[in-house]
Amino acid sequence: METRILIVDDDPFICRQLEELYTSQQYAVSTAPNATEALKLLGEHEFSLAVVDLKIPGTDGIGLTREIRDRWPDLDVIMITGYASIKGAVEAIKQGASDYITKPFQKEEILLATEKVLEKRRLLDEINYLRSQLSDRYSFANMVSRNRVMHEIFETISVLAQNDATVLIYGESGTGKELAARAIHFQGKRKSGRFVAINCAAFPDTLLESELFGYERGAFTGAVHDRVGKIELSSGGTMFLDEIESISLNMQLKLLRVLEERELEKLGSNRRIKVNMRIICATNMDLAQAVAEGRMREDFYYRINVVPMRIPPLRERIEDIPLLVGEFLRNSEMSREKGINRLSNKALSQLMSYGWAGNVRELGNVIERAILRTSGPVIREVDLPGHSGVSKEAVNGNGRHTSYDYEVPLKEYLRRAEKDYLTHVLRKYRGGINLSAKHSLVDAATLHRKMKLHGLRREEYRLRGKMDSAESLVSNA
Repeated sequence: METRILIVDDDPFICRQLEELYTSQQYAVSTAPNATEALKLLGEHEFSLAVVDLKIPGTDGIGLTREIRDRWPDLDVIMITGYASIKGAVEAIKQGASDYITKPFQKEEILLATEKVLEKRRLLDEINYLRSQLSDRYSFANMVSRNRVMHEIFETISVLAQNDATVLIYGESGTGKELAARAIHFQGKRKSGRFVAINCAAFPDTLLESELFGYERGAFTGAVHDRVGKIELSSGGTMFLDEIESISLNMQLKLLRVLEERELEKLGSNRRIKVNMRIICATNMDLAQAVAEGRMREDFYYRINVVPMRIPPLRERIEDIPLLVGEFLRNSEMSREKGINRLSNKALSQLMSYGWAGNVRELGNVIERAILRTSGPVIREVDLPGHSGVSKEAVNGNGRHTSYDYEVPLKEYLRRAEKDYLTHVLRKYRGGINLSAKHSLVDAATLHRKMKLHGLRREEYRLRGKMDSAESLVSNA
């Protein structure tokens, strides 16, 4: 399709000058002397760009830009303005113009601005095209990717959906393990049954048993009525056990019996109940190492590790970031309400150069924060943890700088960065788990697990908070 540009200016000399310039670059050009004629042409033809003078008859360029953004949101606008009208040009940018050029302009200047806007539009069109193609092909998963490994995973999910094999999904936190599990369930023969998910790390052993197996009235103090467990609820459907590595050896044995015999006993009952569910487990740990260290039963490990499937971290498929951002913006009610539909090149560059320790979940959180802070259709900058403009160091909670060693392996670098981040957040909320988890946009169980992994104890931060308060009182005395 040809690239058509609309020029809106009441000055015939400017119109002729721009028309000759664009025609020499093989662009198709239409001109309009006022807003009324411009809107008529926009309704009759499809344009790639509108070049609008700030001062035009009928309405000013700002009003026309606003109407273009409302009626043709995919059409970019470049504003032309005199030196005395920079304030108006800035207002036009707020209303959705992509750029502005001051008079008198150089040919090279306006061609460069035009190419920049059109190139950005071509990139967004490519993203939308790829997203629609991948969405059609992999609509069962609501997962998009141009990464070869992810495409192989999509094919594996398609195969697994047609049988009842036990699946072990492993990958770092935030990579989309539950999304993959749901895709397997909802495309299979059990899709009419329930998909029952439970995070095993969220419950201590005693509560986990009652959650999974259910109980009868009087089984223990407080059991005032019968309760159906998650396993029984999933009969006929799929049981998804997340963070399977966190359950105790005793609970592994009880689960192993259920998996092998397809029967369970509620707490407080001698009656055996037959169950028929598919099992999908997920972990972000090396379970073979857990077996070697005695933290997981070998028979249980082999029982759940029938079909292993690894979800790669986001840093191994960085080319997916534009597609994923497009999905987040398209599915966000707030971005639709605010008319946000794209990122600036600077913001995209920031996202693609970041390490993503929290993977796709962290990317979603960053985009959500950016949507909250953005006015206008373009996210121009994103707030990334640890990015303060300092190249090799970051400020920690004490106001001192923590040096980052870029010579260590990436895994070790990310581990140190995550520990620094959690230290800062825990210090800020004086060890408060719920507030720290809310700030980090993770659940309390995940925060507890990460604190344990890094050897962080909430009591230390409670004490630190009291000491800081005491020091403050002394200094103010």
